[in-house]
Amino acid sequence: MYNDSEMISASEINQFTYCAYQWYYARLYGPAKLRELAKERNEKYGYEDYTLSRFSKGNRFHALYHFWYRVKRVFILGSVGLLLIAIFYYIVVVMQSG
Repeated sequence: MYNDSEMISASEINQFTYCAYQWYYARLYGPAKLRELAKERNEKYGYEDYTLSRFSKGNRFHALYHFWYRVKRVFILGSVGLLLIAIFYYIVVVMQSG
């Protein structure tokens, strides 16, 4: 067994609550052996490295989210600016001439 310690850390408890099997195999084999086994499985079945693809998907998602967030922020600030200019125009030009 990779980790036969009787003491369990807080991160192990967190890992156990997420997935008991994940915790068990991490304690049994250790992270290096699990990565090696996953690599062998991926090569055998022709899987792509799912962690890298998930990481890339996450980066693309966040980049797109922040792009639209900035677009909305500029639109809102521009709308407020135009509204203030319209109010100022109304007060200065229309109220003074009438």
